[in-house]
Amino acid sequence: MKACSAQLVCALLLVVESACFSGDSVAQAGNTVPEAIPLVDQKKVSPSQLVEQLKQLQDQIKANSRPVSLAEAIKLGLQNNPELASSFSAIQQFEWQLIAAQRSWYPTLQLTNGTPFIGSNWGTFVQDQYALPNQQVKELQAQGLGRKSATKSQQFVVQPGAQVNWNFLDPTRQPNINAAADSLLQQKFLFDVSARNLVLQIQESYYAIQSNQQLINSFQKIYMINQKQLEILEARKSIGMVTVLDLEQTRSQLYGQLSQLVLYTSNYIEQTALLAQQLALPANQLAIPDQPAQMQGRWQVPLQETIRRAMQQREEILASLAAAESSKWSSVALLRQYLPVFSLVATGSLIGQNGYQNIPVPNDPGSQYARNRQWNAAIGIGFNWMLFDGGIDAANAQAFKTQAQQQLAQAALTELQVTQQVRSSYGQYQTSQVAVTTARQAYRSAEVAQEAARARFEVGVGDITSVVQTIQQLSSAAQQLSQAVLGYNNAVAELYRYSATWPGASQQDVQERLKMMRDSPEPLRPDSLTRLGL
Repeated sequence: MKACSAQLVCALLLVVESACFSGDSVAQAGNTVPEAIPLVDQKKVSPSQLVEQLKQLQDQIKANSRPVSLAEAIKLGLQNNPELASSFSAIQQFEWQLIAAQRSWYPTLQLTNGTPFIGSNWGTFVQDQYALPNQQVKELQAQGLGRKSATKSQQFVVQPGAQVNWNFLDPTRQPNINAAADSLLQQKFLFDVSARNLVLQIQESYYAIQSNQQLINSFQKIYMINQKQLEILEARKSIGMVTVLDLEQTRSQLYGQLSQLVLYTSNYIEQTALLAQQLALPANQLAIPDQPAQMQGRWQVPLQETIRRAMQQREEILASLAAAESSKWSSVALLRQYLPVFSLVATGSLIGQNGYQNIPVPNDPGSQYARNRQWNAAIGIGFNWMLFDGGIDAANAQAFKTQAQQQLAQAALTELQVTQQVRSSYGQYQTSQVAVTTARQAYRSAEVAQEAARARFEVGVGDITSVVQTIQQLSSAAQQLSQAVLGYNNAVAELYRYSATWPGASQQDVQERLKMMRDSPEPLRPDSLTRLGL
């Protein structure tokens, strides 16, 4: 048992040294790496040395931590956690998609050009009138011409043009805008889901740290009681007043409690690291609660009213409904592709030419050079009508319709899940109140029992087995009390989460984070810049 406990402590030291005091992370932050806790010789290890090592681990955690209240922890997490920045980027993406859909109301302006827009054209035209009758051939020959003739052209041209088009009657436009608006609404709901989940995670980590600290404190007290009892037994053993069984029974329980302390210390380190991650703290900082574990908050809304609020407010349900509406509008837009689109069209063009045209090939153009200008303009109503595309748009519209049905089914499934979550958390809240009261009474009784058992043993009217049993009962009562308080606090936090109710000032904190992200882009963290080599 001694070797087992020592090995656990050694492993825990390595975990803390690598996870909480990483040399690379701290060195990058410009801090000094703390010295590792020296390991004792396992062959000569004593329970007191092991307890001292565990205490040093806790002291190192506290030295690198900032005490925060639960409200401060939630505010820090909502301000710093990059998960919300990722969700906000999705909102911005769909905002721009909505803007793009709304801008389909604007007319379009297109500049066009000839080939080329500005440059020179050369051309040669050859004509062979091989079917002319002999009489006409003779007439052409009399004029010095033949059946075959060739002419040439050369021009410097400028050919700009423009077209303005406004689809004043487009049946697909408003459905596309509605679909984009509902998709944006869905992303806003999903952002709130991310924020609520983050708040719940911070609360659960905060309460878990408090619970582990409570267990560590309780088991340290129990350990000290058992250690004193062991010292008394060792003294009596030296004069033959107790047996080896009595001594080793107490020693075994002592090391069992030490193993529990190792477990709770390991959990404490893990939970502080998790809370630091959720708060997005720098690599060399941790956060710990500024007060001990206690019952925090109350839920005074009846069960049915809580369920009703959850059904109305849960963003998961609203997001599925918004997604269904978006799919419905997309289906309508595709079906309306088969309707004509009427537009107001205006076009204008200029053709400028400088050169000669149709000059016989051997002749010099001479005075045939000319400069020509031609302006064209038109305005009127046009339309575009896709009468048949093989049924592609109709099939895609049916696909979107089916997708909307699936999302409505998901909303119904989420409603069932919400009801289950609220009922379960409400039941946990009610039973945990009884559990806390019961656990407190059990802890008080266990304290009195172990004191009485030790007193009876000291005066010689009791046996060591009773002392060991009552100390074990005290350990169990301490665990039950810690779990009861943790269960109560988690139940209250879950009721806030599952009823879509913001605890404290967290809703204002979320709005402040949104404003901050809109006012300025989310910067990279300094450690991220280091990893990128910037």
